[in-house]
Amino acid sequence: MVVLIILVILSREGRRSPPKALRTARFQAMSLQYVHRLHSSPAPVCPGRNLHERARSDISSLRRITIVICICLNGKQDSMKTTLLGQVLFWSLLLHQVFAILLLLARPEDRKDHSLAIALFFACNIITSLPQVPEMLGHAPLAPGVDTIAVPFLMLLGPSIYFYCRALVSPDVLHLKRSDVWHVAPFVVAVIVALELLILLIKVPAVDANTALLATSDSNWTTRVTVGFSVLLLLLFVGTTSFYVIRSLRLLARYRRTRFDYFSSDEGRNLSWIEIMMGVMSFAWLINIAMLADDFSFKSLTVFHNFAIIVEASWVYALSFLVLWQKAVFTPAHTQFATQDEEDPSAPSKYQRSALDDERRSRIAAKIEMAMERDKLYRNQNVTLRNLSDHTRISENYLSQVLNETLAKNFYEFINHWRIKEACSLLLAGAGSIIDIGEQVGFNSRSTFNAAFKKETGLTPSEYRTTRQLSEPAKQNAC
Repeated sequence: MVVLIILVILSREGRRSPPKALRTARFQAMSLQYVHRLHSSPAPVCPGRNLHERARSDISSLRRITIVICICLNGKQDSMKTTLLGQVLFWSLLLHQVFAILLLLARPEDRKDHSLAIALFFACNIITSLPQVPEMLGHAPLAPGVDTIAVPFLMLLGPSIYFYCRALVSPDVLHLKRSDVWHVAPFVVAVIVALELLILLIKVPAVDANTALLATSDSNWTTRVTVGFSVLLLLLFVGTTSFYVIRSLRLLARYRRTRFDYFSSDEGRNLSWIEIMMGVMSFAWLINIAMLADDFSFKSLTVFHNFAIIVEASWVYALSFLVLWQKAVFTPAHTQFATQDEEDPSAPSKYQRSALDDERRSRIAAKIEMAMERDKLYRNQNVTLRNLSDHTRISENYLSQVLNETLAKNFYEFINHWRIKEACSLLLAGAGSIIDIGEQVGFNSRSTFNAAFKKETGLTPSEYRTTRQLSEPAKQNAC
């Protein structure tokens, strides 16, 4: 695919737009003419000019200022468009995200809520890159303000990441409610601002940021208002994204503290990679903001060609492979008893309204013990609290409450206790190798078996087997 992209780009060399030097010269001449026309326009003689003339003046000032928005939100335009490498990276990154979306939507899963959320993230990221397509094809860039239409989709990146994390840590399939409508509020605000900018910039010639700033060097109230208005979209993106990143990290931290109440194995359920990727994406966005701030102030940063696209590719490729690898953490409920609060399954007050008395707790504890001793449910390497709920026909809330309050163990510790108990008997009987015994009792790796066995007995399986003839009674009591 990359080779095909290179051949297509090379085949367009003969039909490419005028050389960059010629385009730059024309652009500078047009910019100088525009600034000269602005500063040579006669000032109003009478301070009491009519309302129509004042409105036209204010709109003209607003048009000149809002040019800064397009440049600021779309980054440095020369950072990735001057080399063949930049074009190859752009098209390969675009097609890779499309392919990732198709895989996310097509793969068979018991629940699709998390896949739909992250597919929305990649779709929004693709839309924000579409204004650069004409230049990547060798055509003239879009008119000023037209590329601002894609800016509102930046406001959906944060919510889509948040809903992806929320879908992963929710025991039940995530369904949107009316209260979730407010998550699109930043997008709606950005759409309104972007449409207004498009209307105001429709007749403004294409000038660069410095020209726009020179053209608005006056200090009247209109300029001050429009300057503040020009950075609104950028601040809205920073604020919205930061808010949702923080909310996502809080969800993941809560899940990290409580996941062993639901699972007997950590394989495929450790979501620490999302926290790492959020840090990488935040760092990449901060780099782009720093470049934009330097471009409008000191101009001291020197970056090589294609720097922006390389930074984006570094996290887009990593994120796409990780989300395709990550499966649903929770499986959908199969019975009416396996219910759970999807909003906050780990809230400290989840047992405060429980109707369980001591007698019912004892009966539930007996059913749990019977599922382990008679049915040996712990031998299933991927057994979860939901499986135990389906097996005993008791709700997950009640099971979790009895395990934590009556049996004084979380689900992970309880399952491993029964696995180690049987492993001790098999080791004393000399039945098979350590790896075979670990797999037989439900562990999926020797390292996990060794760690759990040593935590329970204070010895590794091999140490326990070596000393079984010398201290067999003591070790049986330890189990």
